[in-house]
Formats: sequence, C-alpha cells, structure tokens
Amino acid sequence: MEPTTGQDITTPPVSDGHPVHVDGTSVRIDEMTIDRQAIADYLRSIHPSKQEIALIHALEVGVTELLARRERFKH
Repeated sequence: MEPTTGQDITTPPVSDGHPVHVDGTSVRIDEMTIDRQAIADYLRSIHPSKQEIALIHALEVGVTELLARRERFKH
C-alpha cells in the first residue's frame, strides 16, 4: 500500500458529517484531530517528511494487532 500525499488526492471532501471515509481499498480522513499525547509524541519524534508514512505504518500495526486479538478471543 503506497501512501497518498495531499497532491494525489483528487476526490473532494464528502460533507456527511463523518471525518473518516472508506471507499474500496482506501481510507480518507478529513480534518480530524487526534488528542492523544502518546501519538503526538511518537510522530513528533519523526522527521516531518516521514510522519505521514509513520502514521500509516502505525495504523497498519494497530489494525493487525486488533484483528489478532479478536481472533484470539473468538476461541
């Protein structure tokens, strides 16, 4: 999965009141603020040019862990 930069986005924002939009194989986040100190600290420790891919990677790791936990608790 390749990260998308602001220049690559051609879809106009959807004004349905929700900041997260899932369409096919992509997710778009419009004007969302995440008030979590640990997340801000983590991203602040990364060079600004790498923060977007770091956030994408953190989401991938987190989703993988959440799916694994769900699977463990099914049994």
